[in-house]
Amino acid sequence: MAQQTSTSNSGGGTVDFKLLRPKNYFANERTFINWLQLAVTMGGLGLALLNFGGNGIRVRISAFVFETGALALIVYAYAMFWHRANRLRRGERGSWDDRTVPVLVVIFFIFATAINFGLTFHKKAYTPPVDNLSVLTMSWGVKQNR
Repeated sequence: MAQQTSTSNSGGGTVDFKLLRPKNYFANERTFINWLQLAVTMGGLGLALLNFGGNGIRVRISAFVFETGALALIVYAYAMFWHRANRLRRGERGSWDDRTVPVLVVIFFIFATAINFGLTFHKKAYTPPVDNLSVLTMSWGVKQNR
């Protein structure tokens, strides 16, 4: 008994049954979920910076950069999931990998981390002048004898 490897589809071409196997669909879903995990991690970094980093504009800029990157990664993951699912349904052959976006994600992490460190060190380099009133408020109303 011979195993059928291809059949004609409604478009007149042939579809390879090896491409229609469930493991290919599940591999596409696993890839999508892995991209979403990375996006959630990036979003978590942004939220942690926003919640625990203080109230300054520098913290908000860093958090905004991480959150924007996370949202862009979610949009990319969703678009690639549907693009690959449609290619699987049509039985297309060819390259399924994407070599540019992982490199761009690494560059983005380097860029976002550099922004975060740069803004943090810039903040520490600038210290506003301290007067007696701010010293009293920093010590919670307890006057220090010097």
